[in-house]
This record gives sequence, C-alpha cells and structure tokens, in this order.
Amino acid sequence: MEPYFNILDRYGTKLLHVVDPDNQFTGYTKGWPLTEPRTALTIVLAYIIFVVIGSALMKLGVPAMDLYAIKFVYNVSQIFLCAYMTIEAIMIAHRNNYGSLCNNYIQDDPPMANLVWLFYVSKMWDFWDTFFIVTGKKWRQLSFLHVYHHVTVFLCYWINVNTQYDGEVYLSIVLNGFIHTVMYTYYFICMHTKVPETGKSLPIWWKSSLTSMQMIQFIIMTSQASSLLLTGCKEISVVPYQIYFMYTISLLLLFAHFFVTSYMKRPEIKE
Repeated sequence: MEPYFNILDRYGTKLLHVVDPDNQFTGYTKGWPLTEPRTALTIVLAYIIFVVIGSALMKLGVPAMDLYAIKFVYNVSQIFLCAYMTIEAIMIAHRNNYGSLCNNYIQDDPPMANLVWLFYVSKMWDFWDTFFIVTGKKWRQLSFLHVYHHVTVFLCYWINVNTQYDGEVYLSIVLNGFIHTVMYTYYFICMHTKVPETGKSLPIWWKSSLTSMQMIQFIIMTSQASSLLLTGCKEISVVPYQIYFMYTISLLLLFAHFFVTSYMKRPEIKE
C-alpha cells in the first residue's frame, strides 16, 4: 500500500504548493489527524467506490432499508454539531474583531484553526447522507449535484485546513453551518411525517425555501470571494479564493437548476 499512499501524498502536496507556493499561509496544522493527502484522497476514493458499487448491489434486488434509529441519531447529532459550529464561528469572529473583508491572518497561532479542522471532519460525517440514500434506494436523490457537492466541499475544506485556516474562512463556516442546521432539522421533520399506508412523507411547505436559502448562501460566498480578489487583499492566498469563487458559482448554477426543475415546472395540461 505504501506506493499508493506515496502517489497520493505527492499529488496532494503539489496541489497545496500550487495553492500556497511560498508557505505564507501553511504550517500550523501540519500533522493534525486526517489532514494528510493520503488520508483525504483515500476517503474521497472510498466514497466514490461506495456510490458506484453500493448502488449496483442495491439494484440487484437487495430490499430498501429504512434504518430509522440510525437516521434519528444522525440527524439530531448534525443539528447540534452544525449549530455549535455556527455559533462558535460567530463568537471567534466577534472576539477577534473580524469584519466582512481582509481580516488579519495569523499563521502561527490562528484563532480559527481548531474550528476549521472540526468543520472539515464534519464533512466526512455528512457522507452518511449518501449511505442512507443508497441503502434506502432513493435513486432520484442520488444525483450528480449530490455526489459533486459532497466530494468537492470535503476537498475544499481539506485545502482550508491545510492552508488559509484563519481569517476569511469564518464566514463560510457561519453560512454553511447555519444552512446545514436548518437542513438537518428539515430531514428530522421529514422522518416523522410519513403516512403509514403509503410509506411516503407529507410535503413540508418550506422545502423550496431551504433551496432558496442555499442559493443565497452561495451568492454571499461568491460576493465575498470576488470582493477579496478585486481589492487585492494581502491577508489571503489568491489561489484558494479563485477556486472558492469558481466553486461557489458552480454550486449556485447547479442548485438554481435543481430549484427550477423541482419547484417551477409548469403543470401538465390534461385534454
């Protein structure tokens, strides 16, 4: 396995070097658990393999599984974890007088580093969403958007936990943590609105509002990234925010497409 791990480390290290070629924003978190390239990239590969092989196996005739007890604990844990990370990010930002743009970046003793690491690790916990979709055979939910979002957000915060782990990153944690608190509250409610006769959940009126909130989140993130790039802030590494800008644009477009196809379809006219 060592040659395999060496390849992952080599390519992961090259990526981090592209992101921060002069090591101005890197170093404090080196050696922290789960931050090595071999670990992060292996997790991503394992996730993709599970999606492909797990889906294929379930489609061979394995009955769908509900897993109510596990989902109950999972959703509750996510509500509390995401709420905690949101509040903690706000408190750290308040204590350190962070504003909306170009905050002081402390490489050697960063106030945000521990929370960024926790947020990164929480993105592994999010992979349970896919496990429940596959084992429940909810194929409509296993979309390109779902898999793309889970893989890329994990990799983006892996970059963040290795470099650019202070300052501006607080805003994305506040926004994403809050949205996920609302989202897992929605999932938890859905678990308890099922009609026994049909096994289907009753529609929740604010479902489309959740997608709207997600799109607003991406608009704010895109605005933050573009403002930092245009103002030439010296407290950031440019490359991560170029990636951040393009990534949030891609998510905004994908979620907008989902919103249109899911909530704005014209009703069919019956003759």
